[in-house]
Amino acid sequence: MKVSNRVYAALAVLLMATGATAFGATAKVEGTPVPMTPKPDMSGLNYLIGTWQCSDLSSRRPGPFSVTQVFSMDPSGYWIVRDDTTHKASWIPRDFHSQAKITYDAQAKRWVMITTGDTGGYSVATAPMATGMKKTWTYAIQTKAPDIASYAPLVYVKVSDTKKTMTTSFTETSGRVVNVKETCTKS
Repeated sequence: MKVSNRVYAALAVLLMATGATAFGATAKVEGTPVPMTPKPDMSGLNYLIGTWQCSDLSSRRPGPFSVTQVFSMDPSGYWIVRDDTTHKASWIPRDFHSQAKITYDAQAKRWVMITTGDTGGYSVATAPMATGMKKTWTYAIQTKAPDIASYAPLVYVKVSDTKKTMTTSFTETSGRVVNVKETCTKS
């Protein structure tokens, strides 16, 4: 028995009409809450909260310069915020300001630090869990400076609840390695 094209067309129209009606009747709005990422355990960084006075020394500068760091907890509880003021010196024409936000990415199992500065500078650095009192940050993204070829990791060491250090270096395009050391005390 041969079925005509009219029968197929009528069947197709009927299926589309009942399918659209059934779909419209059964469509539901999602009612489950958006999953929230658990807040990271920042208890190991609580000693940072407060104001720190830092002395930074770069091997390409004539002497140390001072930086004030103010650490606070973001109201959300997901970030520790560090507001930096790099103070004027003979080779620093004015105070410069930057902000770093630090969190822990539990899915990737790493710390993340996002830094921005008032002159357009930015960086993203990551660190594994601390080893003892030392945390090593490696840049994933860094502002390209005109005479810098590469950056070494930042190594932060908690000396005590009121003293910390940071060491790093970078390589200029000429090949010269510049060492940087920072020593901070909490006031």
